[in-house]
Amino acid sequence: MIASLESLQNLVSNYGTYHNITTLGMIIVVILLIVSVYRMLKSFHPTMVVFVLGILTCGLFLYWVHNRNEPAFMTPAVEVVAGFLPKKGELREYETPK
Repeated sequence: MIASLESLQNLVSNYGTYHNITTLGMIIVVILLIVSVYRMLKSFHPTMVVFVLGILTCGLFLYWVHNRNEPAFMTPAVEVVAGFLPKKGELREYETPK
């Protein structure tokens, strides 16, 4: 136990910059969040999980259609739908009242 603590202390003293420790902390928080969300989703009915994931997928797809920043493998599917849905256009500037 003491040897492992000494090796951990040596590791932190050699590579323990502010950014490295912050990144490690963020990784730990993300892992804890993933585990908690997984446990929460396990308690739901499977139909509800599929429904929520479907809504999120549709939202992501519509975002890709609107901004046209889809991944390359999704371009054929987005091209089919892009003709029917609104897309991001030029920004219009309005005159300010005088």
